[in-house]
Amino acid sequence: MEAESPPEILQIYRDFPRPGCEDAFRAVEEDAARVCTELRFPHAHLAIESLIGPKEVWWLNAFDSEAERQQVTRDYTDNPAVVRALEEIGRRRQDLVGTPIDVLARRRPGSSERAAWRLAGARFFVVDVTRGEPPTWGTVFEAPDGTNYILRPVRTAREAERLGGDAGGGARVFAVRPYWGMPA
Repeated sequence: MEAESPPEILQIYRDFPRPGCEDAFRAVEEDAARVCTELRFPHAHLAIESLIGPKEVWWLNAFDSEAERQQVTRDYTDNPAVVRALEEIGRRRQDLVGTPIDVLARRRPGSSERAAWRLAGARFFVVDVTRGEPPTWGTVFEAPDGTNYILRPVRTAREAERLGGDAGGGARVFAVRPYWGMPA
């Protein structure tokens, strides 16, 4: 399987479901995915959920350029039905999650040359968030504040566990949740 080109820009929206709210969170997010499909949300996005450690759900929006990101924003705001529906979803979920983190990070090509980026068939992501010089086992996206988000999509749980162990430190395994996102 040949590697795909990683995006230039990755919007990472991190949610922190509150303990005891997991079932309600799941229901709201399944409704959100259904609404996005029915009302033709203008951009594919992927949801991933942490398997160990504190519960987190990340929403990944990949863009090949700033122009593409801006066009998606315009397409979204030009669809009032989507805007209204997602505002309602936001109201339903506000008591279910902690304070989210929303960041636009840019790919660091020199730090990502050896990492495979294969979304087709990926069921898991190995993820690390760090400052300073990032490791080279994944594709590195750097936020404006210098935080590095290192991501590596993989196909199997075994591969994720192995890579997570090889990555060491704070690397965590996330599972792809296609029923919460809008994968391509």
